[in-house]
Amino acid sequence: MNERMDKNEILKVAKKEKSKGKEFENRVGIKSNLVGLLAALIVGIILFLVEYFVKKTWNIALVAVFMTAAGVQMLYEGIRIKSIWRIIVGVIQILIALFFSLGFIGQVIS
Repeated sequence: MNERMDKNEILKVAKKEKSKGKEFENRVGIKSNLVGLLAALIVGIILFLVEYFVKKTWNIALVAVFMTAAGVQMLYEGIRIKSIWRIIVGVIQILIALFFSLGFIGQVIS
């Protein structure tokens, strides 16, 4: 009977260790997504500023793209972890992205 308890304890410890590894992978995945989004945002801002200062025009499509990415990420995270604050921020970001998208369409049409 004692051997059986030892086997169960070993299995329990092994499961716990395995889940720690998955938790670490998940945290790294989340951080990598945030770093990637931040890098894309910085590149987008630089491109936006270059176009503004060189051609004196605004490419608000870049703003729309980055606000959409940030908004969808925040909204998805809010829904998954049931965070009202994140859901609200995500919806606001998506609405801002929609506003800039409509502005860009207006620029293209006129």
